[in-house]
Amino acid sequence: MIVKKILNNNLILVTDENEKEHIVMGKGLRFSNTVGKELVDSNIEKVYVLKEENTKNYLDLLENAPKEYVETVQEAVRLANVWSEKELNEQLFVTLFDHLIFALERYNNHIVLQNRMLWEIKQFYPKEYQVSKKVVAFLNKELSIELPEEEAGNIAFHLVNAQSEQNDMGNTILGIKMQKNIFNIVQMMFQKKLDADSMDYARFVIHVQFFLQRLFDDKMLEDPGLGVYEYVQERLPKEVECAGQIKKYIEKTMSVTISKEEIGYLALHISRVVQQEP
Repeated sequence: MIVKKILNNNLILVTDENEKEHIVMGKGLRFSNTVGKELVDSNIEKVYVLKEENTKNYLDLLENAPKEYVETVQEAVRLANVWSEKELNEQLFVTLFDHLIFALERYNNHIVLQNRMLWEIKQFYPKEYQVSKKVVAFLNKELSIELPEEEAGNIAFHLVNAQSEQNDMGNTILGIKMQKNIFNIVQMMFQKKLDADSMDYARFVIHVQFFLQRLFDDKMLEDPGLGVYEYVQERLPKEVECAGQIKKYIEKTMSVTISKEEIGYLALHISRVVQQEP
């Protein structure tokens, strides 16, 4: 790869053998590289393979962002990638940078956006929320500011969204709302508050998250011949009824059809989370 432009101390724009542009991130890259020369690969931490329009958008963002914020915000994005346990979509590099620059502008103008889904973010995406809190703490320390807790929730939205193939913020927000409603349906059906500290609760959260992701990606589980639905229908009638209520809610919300196999697995996880073993 050939160095096309040095963006700052830690970022370089390069072109590959097909003339496609990439953005390379790494500590102090500008000091070991020269425009027009082959990229020196020591200290490279990440190569962002962005869509062409996103590369242009990002370069425009760099040009227009307050110079005193750029490197700190880039470092915050880098740390978010490092601290995250899950693989994140490359577009986070652009979307989170844009969001954080805007967040700092809002802070300077004394504008606080209320995050009405902060509780849901904490409840269903605790790891992403903890990473976001660390990002906020980093920015507060480096820039001597005091971004509010709501900002950690906003950053967490971007981290959750970056785990999706579709990279659709609308689906991310809808998915979080749907998780809350699915858990409410279970609690109402069984007239009990679920134990958020239990392992079965954590497993149920993960199952519901992957279930919703399959919905958004149109990759519903199909019956592989194991007869999961038939098994639970006979042994777990109330759990199947509960899963059926969830099915009705989702199909009304999204205009989709949910397979029997998905209902069967939902019923199994509901059985565990309400502590009624099959």
